[in-house]
Amino acid sequence: MLRRFLFIAALVLYNALPASAGGPAYVAGSGFDPSVKGQSLTWAGGNLQYFTDQGDLSPILRGGQADVMVADVFTHWTTIPGVAISATLAGHLAEDVSGANVIAFPDGTYSIPDDIEPGALSTPVGIVYDYDGLVTDALLGAGAGGLQFCFSNAVSGGVDNFSSDAHLIHALVVINGVCVADTSQVPDVRYRLTRTLGRVLGLGWSQADINVITRNPPPVPDDFEGFPLMHFLDPVSCVPINICYPDAEVPKMDDRAALGLLYPANPATARIHGSVFFTDSGGNPAQPMQGVNVVARRIESGQPSRQFVAASVSGFTFRGNAGNGVNGFVDAKGRPFDYFGSDDPAVQGAFDLAGLEIPAGHSSATYQLSVEALDANWSEGVGPYAPAQVAPSGSFTPIIITVQAGSDVVQDVLMQGSAIAHPDWASGSSYATPVDLPLGGGWGAWMSGYGVADWLQFTAQGNRTASIAVTAVDEAGQPTQNKLMPVIGMWPLSDQSGPPAPAATPSAFNTFITGTTRLDAQFIAGGSFRVGVADSRGDGRPDYFYFASFLYSDSVNPPRVGLQGGPVTLHGLGFHPGIQVSVGTVNSAVLSATANDVQTALPPGILDGTSSLVVNDPATGGFSQMTDALTYGAAATDLLLLLEGSEPSTPVGAEAANPIRVRVVASDGSTAVNGATVAWTTTNGASLSVCGGAPNCSALSDEAGFASTQVTPTAIGTSTITATLAPASYSPPQSKQATMLGTASALDLGAVQPTRWIATGATIDVPLTVRVLDMGEPQNNVPINFRIAKGAGGLSSGTGNTNNTGYASTTVHLVTHTSDVQVTACVAPNNVPCQTFTLFATPASSWRLESVSGSTQVIPVGQPFQPLVLRITDGASPSNPVMGVNLVFDVTLARIPKNDSGGGGDDGGGGGGGMPVILGTYQMQAATADLGLASILPSVQDVQGYCDVLIAVTGGPVESKFHLQVVEPMGGGQQGTHQARIPKFNPDDGGHAQGRRTVQE
Repeated sequence: MLRRFLFIAALVLYNALPASAGGPAYVAGSGFDPSVKGQSLTWAGGNLQYFTDQGDLSPILRGGQADVMVADVFTHWTTIPGVAISATLAGHLAEDVSGANVIAFPDGTYSIPDDIEPGALSTPVGIVYDYDGLVTDALLGAGAGGLQFCFSNAVSGGVDNFSSDAHLIHALVVINGVCVADTSQVPDVRYRLTRTLGRVLGLGWSQADINVITRNPPPVPDDFEGFPLMHFLDPVSCVPINICYPDAEVPKMDDRAALGLLYPANPATARIHGSVFFTDSGGNPAQPMQGVNVVARRIESGQPSRQFVAASVSGFTFRGNAGNGVNGFVDAKGRPFDYFGSDDPAVQGAFDLAGLEIPAGHSSATYQLSVEALDANWSEGVGPYAPAQVAPSGSFTPIIITVQAGSDVVQDVLMQGSAIAHPDWASGSSYATPVDLPLGGGWGAWMSGYGVADWLQFTAQGNRTASIAVTAVDEAGQPTQNKLMPVIGMWPLSDQSGPPAPAATPSAFNTFITGTTRLDAQFIAGGSFRVGVADSRGDGRPDYFYFASFLYSDSVNPPRVGLQGGPVTLHGLGFHPGIQVSVGTVNSAVLSATANDVQTALPPGILDGTSSLVVNDPATGGFSQMTDALTYGAAATDLLLLLEGSEPSTPVGAEAANPIRVRVVASDGSTAVNGATVAWTTTNGASLSVCGGAPNCSALSDEAGFASTQVTPTAIGTSTITATLAPASYSPPQSKQATMLGTASALDLGAVQPTRWIATGATIDVPLTVRVLDMGEPQNNVPINFRIAKGAGGLSSGTGNTNNTGYASTTVHLVTHTSDVQVTACVAPNNVPCQTFTLFATPASSWRLESVSGSTQVIPVGQPFQPLVLRITDGASPSNPVMGVNLVFDVTLARIPKNDSGGGGDDGGGGGGGMPVILGTYQMQAATADLGLASILPSVQDVQGYCDVLIAVTGGPVESKFHLQVVEPMGGGQQGTHQARIPKFNPDDGGHAQGRRTVQE
């Protein structure tokens, strides 16, 4: 009868199970009766019955001949002296097993005969003769039974069912007839069948004389005689097998000893057993050390034999993978990871070298006991740590032990100079009581003690991401994948549910960086969070050390910059030189970096509104994104205020008397918004000065939030001037309008800026300009009379003639200006029409100082500053620019020490709280001119390297201070190399990183 079912046995037969070396393949764990936990799984009573296929194996091996071959191969194991195991051909299967009755379905289910199912206990070992490879195809995948795959698939199968009392109760072996189509192929099939039957009997993989494969050192004949048949892997070039191994299918001493350990029968052999230990500073036993290959070599002619050798991996009966507190303790199918293997700490480092042979005619023998690492490539499947081997720690000097037949010698192995764990940042932490994550974002710690994990807590804002990278290192502080296998998980701190973590790395080493595991987590909402670091297997040893770096960008200051870009400081954790900051796809120039703060010069924005910032760490591939944390220019809630929009009738071609002025402010109605887009448009062809004479353009508000333009009508009639705030970003946008009436006659006179505000007490020359027009056309060589009509002042000339663009000018010289002055300009000779210039005296008590541009600058060493531009106004509403205010700029060049929490850092730029080191001082002066503006170009003079430029500005009663910075360039805007940053490892520093600030100090 055929039955369709999910063939769970396929997972057992054709995938590696937890296995031990130099002994049992299977050890009872949590999946078995507790009373047998830790026992090796064997066939009950050492009696194995097998049933063979009714069909033929191949054209050269008919059914009966195949039965003979199988029986003969079994004798390699059943005839070993001192081993109580038998294998009996108990009959045949009920059918010829073939592709007609072994069928695989796309959903992963199979249809197979009942008597080869895992539950077919009346036929405990089924041996299938797969004549045409179709059974192998069905079980291993389409094409797997082909001739080209005979190296791996000539014989497949193994144990697929166990009893709860620690016995093997069913196995299935498939021999691919395609791979034995002629006699030359028979030795290879026999070799692979011998190995498969060894697994059926319960033997694990082993390592001894591995130089037979590695050729280091070049093997000698005795190496081949001692090389275990049950080694894990063959080089693909070993076809036929006898070109690599003579007597390939014959069990060697290690194989014989391993089988005798499973099925002992009072052999005339000896036993050495004990445990491998880490040692403390005094050389005394400490934690047991699992995964060390303990090797016994018989002394022959005074030298350790390469032929008579046996090996046992320490902790071979202890569980190799118990799961962990991050990913959980059961697999995807709900089976405990420690289904196999003991949880008794007493066997964690235990080895057992039973079956040590005594030379014929002798009553005793001498053995050398030594240790070695399991080869991570060729012995990947050997021992409890398979498939990820752990390199031993420390060293052991080989010792000589004399044994007699039947003797049982206890000998522990103490690994001198092995790793010693120290208290570290996360020592004593638990899931319920995590420690605070170090303020610097980085730490180093030992994962020492079986089942230990590290638990830390931190806070984060919503709409943020973070990356935590954990790099396992060896005793030399170098990245490794042969020690700790770190996995990382993250939970809300309020989540007490334990594993699996809602955000976790499913496995260790998920990056292309040696030894590094990285978790990238997103925070939908803010709060407190827990992060856990564990060994993937749930292991913990004194040589499991790691460095962790937590990259998290929390905030940006200021949270808003103009569309022209500018410097900002990002605050967070885990920053360092070489970090990158980007806005969208554009990298910004990183100016300085400490563990908690990064200064960067943001590039110009494209549109007003929110943008996301991303901090990238090229060393780990980690990143932290702050979604919509930065506002470029105008925000959605900003306001556009019309400050000045009233214009008198203006002749066509003459500049209107007043500017159109708007101000962009935040939603509070007063905070200035710098760098917001103001789109200017006009009707009736009016010309705008801000647009270079064009009728429309976009401009940015200055640091005080102001944007303005002069308007010149180009046609008779009303023109509407519209200022719109960030129309490309918001719909509908805010806008303000002003109107102006353009007129024209045969003789028009227009005044340029007819109203000025002059600082009281100033001595200043003020240029005055008019324009003569005829129906909007400029008139050349028209005489103009200038006259002081009120107040005190002197004119550079009382008359003047217009140039070819219609302009005529004079200059009024004011000395210690104290009262208003009016100057008239009239067309001669009739002094009609006329225009009046008014120069108001503005007392110092009304002055206000505004920054226009350049007040916040951070530049790398060697680059020049941009001008610092300031404006003095009269404080009115709306305010008016004041000319003639003399500003004094006292500049101090200094180096301000950084503070411990970041700031400008010792990479440049101050920001700390220490006493500054004064490098130099100088003074500059500038008087406000047209539009009330004054500017200087700051410099560092002859100061080399980074410095802080502290500017104190005074002008009468007004004063202000500015802090500009020169920093050492960090290169953060360039692509970094993807190489892990591993600090110097110092086992005496309590796990703190050396060479960079990653641990709170």
